[in-house]
Amino acid sequence: MLSQTSDVVLLGLFAGLTLLVLARRPLGIRPPASVYLPYLWTFFLVFTLAELVSFKVGIWVLAVVCFLALREYFSLVDMRIQDRWAILGAYLAVPFMFYYVHTDWYGMFIVSIPVYAFLVIPFLVALGGEDAKGTVQSVGLIDLALVLLVYCIGHIGYLAFYSVWIAVLVVAGVVICDLSALLLKARDRAPLQSVLMQVLVPGPVVALLAVVMTPWTGIPWVHGVALGILIPALVATGCFTIDRLEVDLGIDRAHLRPGRGETLNSLKSYVYVAPVAFHYLRYFLDAF
Repeated sequence: MLSQTSDVVLLGLFAGLTLLVLARRPLGIRPPASVYLPYLWTFFLVFTLAELVSFKVGIWVLAVVCFLALREYFSLVDMRIQDRWAILGAYLAVPFMFYYVHTDWYGMFIVSIPVYAFLVIPFLVALGGEDAKGTVQSVGLIDLALVLLVYCIGHIGYLAFYSVWIAVLVVAGVVICDLSALLLKARDRAPLQSVLMQVLVPGPVVALLAVVMTPWTGIPWVHGVALGILIPALVATGCFTIDRLEVDLGIDRAHLRPGRGETLNSLKSYVYVAPVAFHYLRYFLDAF
């Protein structure tokens, strides 16, 4: 009975998001919310497919999201023409990593990017041409993209493998933090005070949500409270970090569009949350 109810709720959430995405222009929803919604819808598409159809179908939708994020990033950074083999290697790292999520090969998943891709990319950069100038910069640019946009986001997929509802909880916690940040930005605050408020204000709401969802997630209330502290802190950290990268990449947050910062901006809240929440829960929960 609980399983049937959870399926209905998940389908209802996905249907509601679908209607919201389709009606965002008539409703007058403006950026950043209007830009953020399609990517939130995509996450729930992944979860709905994973729960109601097949996890092995849903996970490759997430792989496409990572591929698009990687492509957008490479369109924004200044890469050398001789780095084309390394860029191809970065694109191939996406199915390379997601295959291990698909097959539940945790040992290979956890080292796929930080070990194997990080060893292959410098070799491909060096292989690209005789001009060594800029090699270190190219390796750093590509490896940064792989770890943030593929490896970190990929942890959401592995969370969904263990429990779709745990993945839903983490994503919903991020949404609460992002909505809180939007409301807090309407008031002028000192930078440090603003960051503290972004952590303290949504924390109780995230913790309450985690406790309420315990029957579906199986997360004990004490760890739900811990997530209420952890998720807002990680969202604030990730947004602060990626904001600096966006400025350096020349992304205009007032005019976001596909290929010009939209994907990167929409995923920035997840890059710290996904891996840390995953490993926290995997360490403390026997179900993992």
